[in-house]
Amino acid sequence: MKRWVKSAVLFILYYSGLELLLARLIAPRAVAVLMYHGVCDQSTIPASINFHLPRANFERQMRALKRRYPVVPLSRVVSSLAQGETLRKAVVVTFDDGYRNNARYAAPVLKRLGLPYAVFVATAYVESGRWIPLNQVYWLWSEGRMTQDEMAQTRKQLRSRQPGEAGPSVAHYAPLPPVSVAAEESFAMLSWDEIREMARAGAEFGSHTHTHCNMAVASEREQETELMVSKQLLESKLGSAVSLFAYPYGHAEQMSETARANVIRAGYDCALSAEYGLATGRSDRFSLPRLGYNQRQWMFAGEILYQFMKQALKDRWAGWLGRPAPAKVSATRQQGEHDA
Repeated sequence: MKRWVKSAVLFILYYSGLELLLARLIAPRAVAVLMYHGVCDQSTIPASINFHLPRANFERQMRALKRRYPVVPLSRVVSSLAQGETLRKAVVVTFDDGYRNNARYAAPVLKRLGLPYAVFVATAYVESGRWIPLNQVYWLWSEGRMTQDEMAQTRKQLRSRQPGEAGPSVAHYAPLPPVSVAAEESFAMLSWDEIREMARAGAEFGSHTHTHCNMAVASEREQETELMVSKQLLESKLGSAVSLFAYPYGHAEQMSETARANVIRAGYDCALSAEYGLATGRSDRFSLPRLGYNQRQWMFAGEILYQFMKQALKDRWAGWLGRPAPAKVSATRQQGEHDA
């Protein structure tokens, strides 16, 4: 379906009320795991890769989910997959990286609406006074200290470096001076007190590695360290077991079979990717796909419905043929789905 035709159809379905009706009626054997990063009104990230959502948009999206679908904890879906149970239509809300704005702006909305969620934390930056290196690059660009080309090149290099390797280009700039409110809103990381408070309110926490590294280029020993240090830190600070993991960046080229084996060996029950698609009964628990979001409400709601309807048709067709529906993961990415 051409993009503009699809957009027009979703627009009509949403504003006619049919989207809401269909969302409640369809019954795919699948779960939509949504991937967010941050929630704030003043982002200093380039618009083309901005992975934060304004507060009002986020609340509208969460209210839309609550009206349409069961919103369930990630651990429940993982448990069902591990036990070979049939998945039922549901949505899971997740956040990557561990930004302070998750606690300040997202958590109160989710608590008020009674919606569960999971946060994946790059533990090296908790209470460190430092940002994830990529975010320092975005800030330097926003301050005019990097050109667009320099920012893009440095971003590419940082995303492919090994853990502990010095960050290219960033090292040539002076340390971070006092920053703007917008930069703090965008990039400041959670504290352990905030993490514990969110956990007490029902949030699930998982590892996003220790240093937000590309697991595909890390050595096997580095992978083991990243996985175990982050897991042990979270468990010691929370006082409970941690079994959820999400790959930084999360596309096929940032994952590997060696990494998958190390995730399992480290004691995790799942690994989330940034590959686009729904989780079904045939999904690999250690490479679960997710959906992104769209700033426009009708596209956000419409895309989830579209994915569920496609899966419901696959389920029906497979039922007629007497075999399980295939679990196809598309690499196509929705507008608004960005990886840090």
